[in-house]
Amino acid sequence: MPTAPIFVVGSPRSGTTLMKSILDAHPRIFCPTWETGLFVSFEAQLNGDLRKLMNEGDPFPLDRAAMCQWARDSVELLFERLRKHSGKPRWAEKTPAHVLSMDLIAEVYPEAQFIHIIRNGYEVVRSLQNMPWAPRRIKWSIARWMDSVRAGRQSGAKLAPGHYHELRYEDLTKQPEPVVRAICDFLGEEFDSQMLDFHKPRNNSWSAEFKPIQDRPVNKYQELGWLERRIFEHRAKPLMKELSYR
Repeated sequence: MPTAPIFVVGSPRSGTTLMKSILDAHPRIFCPTWETGLFVSFEAQLNGDLRKLMNEGDPFPLDRAAMCQWARDSVELLFERLRKHSGKPRWAEKTPAHVLSMDLIAEVYPEAQFIHIIRNGYEVVRSLQNMPWAPRRIKWSIARWMDSVRAGRQSGAKLAPGHYHELRYEDLTKQPEPVVRAICDFLGEEFDSQMLDFHKPRNNSWSAEFKPIQDRPVNKYQELGWLERRIFEHRAKPLMKELSYR
């Protein structure tokens, strides 16, 4: 049976939390509720102070390969302990920003499988504009969505078959069973119906009650203003068209 780690990635507000919850409901897969951001921090260090240490001055005792092995050992220390505690043989991790670090993750974990969830950019931007942790700047929100989608697709195209799976949030909410079955096929896992009932406490690792899958995408936030819509259309139209979003 497969044991490769699974990384759920995508733009913020694209459905990565929903995807995480569905995976965690599988009897063989454990996925924590929190975002680790481990590779975001590691990549910043690897391209910053660590690179200076490796390239300048006295010989540094660790090269890039050794640093990647150190990162893998550190991640394993955390996730293997969590996985064993859960009683499941396989672990997954969800950090949306890891979509920007897929190349590095694949370097550290050549066997890793990535699930990239994409959502209509307009809905993502509308949601981001209402998040307390996000800058309420329309250009920032648009760039965050576009950069995330492009980075994920570009990195995914470099991976060997069987290591990258792309899906749409809209498909997941409208037809969850066939979409989840396709994900299980990609992962080499048997589909289990409790994945669709992840919201029930008995079906997740945390014995918590979550919101079920809605039969249609829901966005409770107000529409963008006229100027914001024009800015979105001007900047995001080519990518929206590429993704077949109107």
